[in-house]
Amino acid sequence: MDAPFCRHRTTRPTRAGARSRAPGPATGTVTAVSQESRSLTRHGKDRKAELLHHAEVLFAERGYEDTRMVDIAAAAGVAKGLVYWYFDNKDTLFDEIVVDIGRRLRRAQSSALRGIDDPLERLYVGTAESVRFIAGNYRLYGIIAVQTQGDRSLAETRTRSQWVHHEDAAALIAEGQARGVMRDDDDPLALALANFGVVYQFVLMHAGRGDDDERPAVGIDEAAHGAARYVVRAVGVDAATVERVLERRSPDVSVA
Repeated sequence: MDAPFCRHRTTRPTRAGARSRAPGPATGTVTAVSQESRSLTRHGKDRKAELLHHAEVLFAERGYEDTRMVDIAAAAGVAKGLVYWYFDNKDTLFDEIVVDIGRRLRRAQSSALRGIDDPLERLYVGTAESVRFIAGNYRLYGIIAVQTQGDRSLAETRTRSQWVHHEDAAALIAEGQARGVMRDDDDPLALALANFGVVYQFVLMHAGRGDDDERPAVGIDEAAHGAARYVVRAVGVDAATVERVLERRSPDVSVA
């Protein structure tokens, strides 16, 4: 997401199971240098995005510890030194993944919301899209959650990314309150945080089931629309306003 992320990192303490911040090696004529000193061309930005994509796939498949920079280079079909040119080491690469997945979620939401004017309807569609995206990247989100435990710098990066989403949702709810389609008896940010909790729980219903869970499987469509219905019913100004949105968007509500 296009958020004001802090670019200045402090050295992270080494602990059992923690990520150590070791400098990347010099390979051939490519030497690891500070990210702040690099100005990327359009091609460079595309190449960096491609490397992030391959890294995200490998982290999701193998986990953090079992993914090496050389593996990412091999998956992308480039020399290891090129990966170190864009990312000082695995820690900084993983930091950027935390930021990147937030940006990709925001882009997915923006694409889904294009052309929708009604704030309550946008809240429905954005909530459903959030469930779909997070469920689709559930393993990577889980690895990020594990890696942030005891890692203050990474945890702060993750928190900043999450707060961009919270503030987006709060701004949408504030607009809905001003236009009279959402109830105004609660603070928009408080309602946005509650929305986040609903999304998380419905993602777990679909993607977070254990092998010994005997409950019927919840499909992604059921989870996405279930979360969206819950949210708009919770914040809609009245039943008639909510039903108009459900008639347009919810597959489980028949149109009279």
